[in-house]
Amino acid sequence: MRYYCVFLLFMSLALISCSSSVEQTTEDEPQMVELPDGSVALLNVHSSITYHPDFEDRTISQEGEVFYVVVEDEVPFVIETEQGDVKVVGTEFNVKAIGAELEVEVERGVVQLKTSKLFKEIRKGQRALFKDVSKGIQMGKAEFYHRKWSKHFDKQLRMFRKDLKKGTRKAGKDSKKIGKDLNKEFKKLGK
Repeated sequence: MRYYCVFLLFMSLALISCSSSVEQTTEDEPQMVELPDGSVALLNVHSSITYHPDFEDRTISQEGEVFYVVVEDEVPFVIETEQGDVKVVGTEFNVKAIGAELEVEVERGVVQLKTSKLFKEIRKGQRALFKDVSKGIQMGKAEFYHRKWSKHFDKQLRMFRKDLKKGTRKAGKDSKKIGKDLNKEFKKLGK
């Protein structure tokens, strides 16, 4: 009987840990989040991301607007939105998924935008907008409006990019510290 109880307890804990997810949500101020693979997500106000704690599949569910700095890896980095998915290996880009609209702007590298019926590659300096299947994915020049709300992170992102270029694991530790420092700064701005 005792082994049976231990077995049930173990199975219950295993099920709970498998089904749990990490959710980060912003309300009135942007937030910097370091992801388990060392990538960084800058969440604009009223935005959220959800992902599995081990992040082995490098998949995020997103609502709202988020700018990503993605660490290169063999496993693709995927952002799932209600309108479609964005897939990358290592790059910097902004994803805005609000209502029925999905907008992707690429700062560096190449990303893939996939909806239920459409597929498009977006390159550095390009903007892709998806509203309706009948209109397709509209391409244009990126306007980088995310820079207005993410400018508070510029110094920290420069440091993070420098560390990534060096190929050090120090970037992960620094980004955690930077995230804490930024959150302190935002609290000061709010006062």
